[in-house]
Amino acid sequence: MTADTLRDRLAEAAAGAAQDVPGVAFLSPGVVDLLRTRVADRAPRLAAGPGPRTQGVRVSRDEAAGAWHVDIRLVLHRGHRALDVTRAVHAATLTAVRAEPEVAARVTVTVTGVV
Repeated sequence: MTADTLRDRLAEAAAGAAQDVPGVAFLSPGVVDLLRTRVADRAPRLAAGPGPRTQGVRVSRDEAAGAWHVDIRLVLHRGHRALDVTRAVHAATLTAVRAEPEVAARVTVTVTGVV
């Protein structure tokens, strides 16, 4: 499995786990995600190209240590405590990411808004 394939699988697993937590309204796309979407809308589709990137989730790898970093940005539903939802998203994401064999990961969760 290539690093890009694993990165995409980790992002999809993290996004799915985060979205299933009660209190999460949606994953919040960052500026890079918004720009990527605008460019992708204008670019021709490649049949064998890489899959779509998951908005609101950024996955990177520390090449020296070999560990992965998953950064999740989300928006809460009003009436939910940010601390409780953040902890639940963190735990669910770690569980989902660790389902991949031999993946050491660190997870960061940021609440960007409330709706």
